[in-house]
Formats: sequence, structure tokens, C-alpha cells
Amino acid sequence: MPAGAGAALETTLASGHLAYGARVEEFERELAAYTGNPRVCAMSDVSGALTLALFMAGVRPEDEVIVSPMVCLATSMPIANLFARPLWCDVDPATGMLDPGRIAELVTARTRAILAYHWSGDVADLEALQAAAQAHGLKLIEDASEAFGAEYRGRKLGDHGSDFCIYSFSAVRQITAGEGAALFCASPGDHEQARRLRRYGMHQPSFRLPSGDLNPDSDVAVPGFNFCMNNIAATLGLAQFPQVEDIVLRQRANGRHYDSALAGVAGLTLLARRADAVSGYWTYSLRAERRADLARKLQQNGIGCQRLHVRNDRYSCFADVRRDDALTSVDLFDRENLSIPCGWWLAPEERERVVACIRTGW
Repeated sequence: MPAGAGAALETTLASGHLAYGARVEEFERELAAYTGNPRVCAMSDVSGALTLALFMAGVRPEDEVIVSPMVCLATSMPIANLFARPLWCDVDPATGMLDPGRIAELVTARTRAILAYHWSGDVADLEALQAAAQAHGLKLIEDASEAFGAEYRGRKLGDHGSDFCIYSFSAVRQITAGEGAALFCASPGDHEQARRLRRYGMHQPSFRLPSGDLNPDSDVAVPGFNFCMNNIAATLGLAQFPQVEDIVLRQRANGRHYDSALAGVAGLTLLARRADAVSGYWTYSLRAERRADLARKLQQNGIGCQRLHVRNDRYSCFADVRRDDALTSVDLFDRENLSIPCGWWLAPEERERVVACIRTGW
């Protein structure tokens, strides 16, 4: 945490205003300025933000959402929590992300949305995904939980016209609020609705009278949730914004160093990253033959590594929506994906040790 975070938290705690308030609104303004999209709602956590986006996309019980199995549980569980069904879509093995060419075969009358996961901070094929969503009358939701700082065609994620885009500020992200998220909307109408639904559906300006008493004439037209960020989390997030460009640039430098230093290593397949995009490099994700052997060697040398996510369709809670046919690219990617450290905190000599360990074989 930045040196000023403790003092900032003391001020917030001493104020007595701990729930939603001025610090959250300040955090939203910083996010709007950073991304270029002013239609942002600060949220309590990423699953809450995704639940709200899915709900606003019209997802209701027994509806369907097209999503890759190669996602975080925080991505797939909101579908189940709305009593909807994931339609598991194969991935592009070069990226680990949703294959737009496989979407059309999955669409049914109950399909409401496409949920696209930006793997490890890399950027999905937004143009193709947006075209597929438009062709089938579906909402497009981007899960950019791992992609803070990523850019597509010169602009930050969250400002590219997808119906909704979500950032995460959990404890392990580039910018952390301890726990928190942001929901970006393309439509001003959706933004206004999101601001109501994140707090029980209340219209905040009219919910209380000037005296502070509750206003009996303030209506709740659509029942909402309790997904607001609080001032404590926002204070933690705000404390890092003076360093945000440095954090992002250091992550990129580490990732790009791996791009060149690990190119051509036998047994590795580096992921394809779009020429018109810049990765957020949350981790450095790659594919490794005999992954377990490489992971064991890295760990024995004190280097943290892990598969980033396992395929979610393996969990028994999704047994009723498993596909009978093979997801061949998911099979491959699930078997080989591995992530190595790439964070802003990784010093040049540390990343050189990672490279040397990998280049000597396993």
C-alpha cells in the first residue's frame, strides 16, 4: 500500500461516514477520467458487479449466457446465482479466450448475453464479439477483472461500446480496494438504472426528505441488490491513483520482457496478443508442455506459479449444463495454461531469475 493510505483511512474512519458517500463518488470520478467513460458505478465486489450486469442484460431464471469455461469462479457463479445457465463455448487456443466463431452455433431463443473474459489481462477480440452480439440481439458483458491498464485501439477497456464492462479491485489486483469493483455502462439509461439497482432499487436523491427523514413518496420500481462500494474501500483505491501510471507501466515492462526473453523456448507456447491492443499483464500467462514438471521446477526454486484458472464446467454444480461434445481447445488450454509472476512489484533481477529458470529446461 502507498505510504499515505494509512493516514487517508484514519481520516475516513474518523469522519464516521463509512458506507457509500463522497469517497466512493471521488473514486468513480477518478475511474471515469482514467478510462474515458463517465458512466461508472463503484461496486462492492466483482461478482456483484457481474450479477447486476447480467440482471440488467435481461438474464432471468432458465435463460442462457454464452461464456467460456476458462474463467474465474467469480465470473461463472453470478450466472448460476441468477438461476440461469451457462452455454459453454470453446476458446481460441492461441489466447485462451472466447472464440467468436463458435458463438452462433450456441444461440437459442433463451440466450440473453455473451460474457467475455479478458484472460490474465490480455484483450479479447472485441470487434468480433460485438459483431456477434449485434447479429443475435444479445448483450455483451466484458469481464476485465484482470485487465486494469489494458487498452484496445488506443483506449482503455470500459470505453469501447460493449453494453457493460467490469473491473475488479480485489486484494490481488493491480489497484486494490481490499475488495471492490466497477461497472461501466455504454448507455446513460443503463447507468442510471445501475445506480438505483446497486442499492435496493432506491432513487437516492428522493429517498430522503431535506430534513433527513425517509420520503414515503419515493418509489422503488424494480427490486435491487446491495452491491455498493463503501467509503473505506474507495479510500484504499484512491490512495493508489497517484501511482497508477507507474504501476501499469511496470506491469507492461515485465510482460514485454517475458515476450522477448521466452520466445522460442522449447516446450513453451507464448500466447498471442493483439497488435491493436495492449495487455494489462496481470500475470504472465503461457502454455507449457509437461506443465506439472515446469511448475515443480519453478516452485522448487522459490518462484510462484500456478494455472490461472481451471475449466469451470468440471464443477459438479454445473453438471446439468455439461456439453456432450468435446471442447477441444478448452481441453488443450486447460491442460497447458500456466501463469508466472509479472506484477509491478517484480524487480528486473527477479524476472531474470524466472527467465533463467525456465530457459534451462524442465
